[in-house]
Amino acid sequence: MSERQRELQRSYRERLQRMRAQRSSARGKLREVIAKDAEPITSRWRALRAWLDEHSKVSYPGLSILLIAVIAFLPLLGEVVDLPSELDQATSGSVLARVMLFSLFALGLNVVVGFAGLLDLGYVAFWLMGSYTAAILTGAQDYSEKIQQGASFTEVQEPVWQMWMWLILAIALGVAIVTGIALGSPTLRLRGDYLAIVTLGFGEILRITANNLTSVTGGPRGVRSIPHPEIRVGDAELVWGTLLDTKYYWLLLALVILWIIAIRKLDDSRIGRAWVAIREDEVAAAAMGVPVVRMKLAAFAIGACTAGVGGVIYAEQVNFINPPTFSLIQSILILSMVVLGGMGSIAGSIVGAAALVIIPDALLREQDEYRFFLFGFVLVVIMIFRPQGLVPSKRRKAELVGGGQAEILDPAHARSS
Repeated sequence: MSERQRELQRSYRERLQRMRAQRSSARGKLREVIAKDAEPITSRWRALRAWLDEHSKVSYPGLSILLIAVIAFLPLLGEVVDLPSELDQATSGSVLARVMLFSLFALGLNVVVGFAGLLDLGYVAFWLMGSYTAAILTGAQDYSEKIQQGASFTEVQEPVWQMWMWLILAIALGVAIVTGIALGSPTLRLRGDYLAIVTLGFGEILRITANNLTSVTGGPRGVRSIPHPEIRVGDAELVWGTLLDTKYYWLLLALVILWIIAIRKLDDSRIGRAWVAIREDEVAAAAMGVPVVRMKLAAFAIGACTAGVGGVIYAEQVNFINPPTFSLIQSILILSMVVLGGMGSIAGSIVGAAALVIIPDALLREQDEYRFFLFGFVLVVIMIFRPQGLVPSKRRKAELVGGGQAEILDPAHARSS
């Protein structure tokens, strides 16, 4: 290379460095201007945060109750205010019930993927177990089998909800835990892609078994007439109805709240700290005395029981289940909710579930030809610009953004650290 060429390259690199320095300086000045203009707002916000932290025993529970009340009121918003058609669809009881159902699933999978760092592609198997537990114990499977064998509707009594059937929630929880332990015991010594492939295969095995085991699950024809839940105490009566019944949304909202409390308690306990250690470095965690296999089994069991309970409510809501419902794409969809919302973030799981349910089902429904293209495009854009998720956990944000920048972006994080 000649001296002239080297000089040109040196000049080009110097010019490029000056341009980068100028852009960096311009961005810094812009941030200073924005910070100066927003100072009245940010100062009030800091004062409010300080006051809330000072009275945290009263302020945060009060804000939580207020937020729950607002969320519970959403299905009734259309009756009070004249909403646009897309927003009215997004706040309908059926769409919001679906949001809460998938929020429940995302919270459970977040324990496995976000807290413990285990890639599970067979999560839908636990949803299947919960749904078929409800179908069998309510007598709907027996009823469906007799109808399929040629009995008339007048000869066979359709299943009716009994008060003892509320125990099916606890039974399905236990069945899902046993299923999770059965899956985890021989496979949790695997890691990464190998674990993902094994869990994927486990989910497909259960779906194909349900499709072929006609005498127990009804086979490809599925199970129909699963009774809707009821509460009858004296003269008081509360009956859940069709798929559009708003009471399913409130029931699922109550379950989501209970699971948030339980998961937060676990995350703040020794179990939660063990999950973090395993996720960050499994070898180092084992060397420090963390019972790795036991903690992994605990994560699988807790995630499984969440899906099992959600599966019971789903079966009772839709009144009909069959094996194609529990396909691999459902597991991938729930995993996408966890990743999109923010791995390891409880609020992120709910936001991710809401985004992946409301965007295609409500906001893009009229764009029928391009709905899934736009849906995929939105996901790609979000993951490019927010790789840490829409509502990332502080630890995840620090990992992806960098410790120093994370402290600049979130001063509260710097103080808590």
